[in-house]
Amino acid sequence: MKSARLIAGILAALWLAPVHAQGNDAKQMVVTVCSKCHGTDGNSSSPAIPKLAGQHKEYFVAQVKAFRDRSRKDPDAHTDMWTISGRLDDAMVAKLADYYASQKPARGTPGDAQLAAKGKVIYERGIQSRGVPACVFCHGQQGQGIAVFPRLAGQHAEYLVKQIKVFHTDDRPNLAVTMKSVVERLSDEEAEQVAAYLQGL
Repeated sequence: MKSARLIAGILAALWLAPVHAQGNDAKQMVVTVCSKCHGTDGNSSSPAIPKLAGQHKEYFVAQVKAFRDRSRKDPDAHTDMWTISGRLDDAMVAKLADYYASQKPARGTPGDAQLAAKGKVIYERGIQSRGVPACVFCHGQQGQGIAVFPRLAGQHAEYLVKQIKVFHTDDRPNLAVTMKSVVERLSDEEAEQVAAYLQGL
């Protein structure tokens, strides 16, 4: 993963001006830069790097802009994403969002069946005794997401757990009010259970 990040960083550093959307250069951007970590079709192979295939345009745009203005600063991503997103104008961000939204998401890899079964209950019903709402209300019955609420189906469990922990901090302002109030009521074990369930969708 370090080598992929290094390549992406070097490519980004070589740009002398912001990247503007012209013709089919969004695909070129994907092939030359984004694919190094996220894959050409948006189905990243690294469990620490998010899949982007099928992701909602609204969510994608919001996250890239948050990296660009440096309000999103989760530790494992900000070094590369601040540099790369800083070179993108709004038109290119929109084109990249359209590109990844049009890609077919690869089905996730089922993990521990017992963890996933417990995670399914939390995802669909929440934990009423602690005021944890069901995840389906924002992320959909099948984890498909809704507009600014991201698609989670098939996402890497490792990445999901990491982001749940990030929401405990102020490193992700987008959706922070909603997510922080939820994740602070989840134990680490419960977060892993939900992530295991979503990865298998």
